Amino acid sequence: MTGTSPIRPVQYWNGTPVPFITAWTKEPTPPQSLAVIEGRGGPGLGFRDEVSHIDRHYGIPWVRMPVTRGGRPDFVVVNGLRQRQAMSRLLCQVCGGPTVGTRPDDRTLFLAGSSGGRPITAGERTMSPPVHAVCARLAVQECPPLRDHGWAAALVGYTPVWGVAGPIFHPHTLEQLTNDLCRVPFSDTRRIRWVLATRLVITLEDVTPVTDLDALADEETEAIRASSRPVSGSDADRAGHGQTTSADPSARARR
Repeated sequence: MTGTSPIRPVQYWNGTPVPFITAWTKEPTPPQSLAVIEGRGGPGLGFRDEVSHIDRHYGIPWVRMPVTRGGRPDFVVVNGLRQRQAMSRLLCQVCGGPTVGTRPDDRTLFLAGSSGGRPITAGERTMSPPVHAVCARLAVQECPPLRDHGWAAALVGYTPVWGVAGPIFHPHTLEQLTNDLCRVPFSDTRRIRWVLATRLVITLEDVTPVTDLDALADEETEAIRASSRPVSGSDADRAGHGQTTSADPSARARR
């Protein structure tokens, strides 16, 4: 880990850390101008005023929504565009900084809720982006579901993209057929054409479970201290994080 620290200041709201992928009240999902459009391989879901390099990713139409954080965080809602950005670039879901190349073994840490103590296993699919070790420690300390109901973590060596998740629409009426996010692999060439993607889904391979997050975070903090530049923020002991707050919009981290 060299140069500027990959761990960025975490945004706070009323003293509570807000993950990078969390949606805010000033990011409501607008009505989607959906239409049936002709593409490679035949008709499929799209937008009436579609701009392909903006509206399509991995060949799939992606939900339109703002990415300007403001108002208050909605901790149960994920911003679909930041989730895709974090997944495709392997950015930390908590701070938004890069996770690739931050470990000497070139592996990436993933964190998940686990009320029954079930570990993360090889071949598992997830919509949750990776996380730095110090960010994972912050998450299990501050996130009520992780803190109160348990968590699982693993170092992962390979993360192939599997598919997308989102609502599926009827090919003729464009009626929304599912309220829940439906996971659809890219290999399902029939259903994938009628999904409005809101999440990118990856597969976790070459998995090693982690039970001692503190040790991993301490190792990461030492690597930051030893890098050529200090960690962002005034104190590396604050779980490797600086702190920004939404009380002053000009002070929010720019990612």
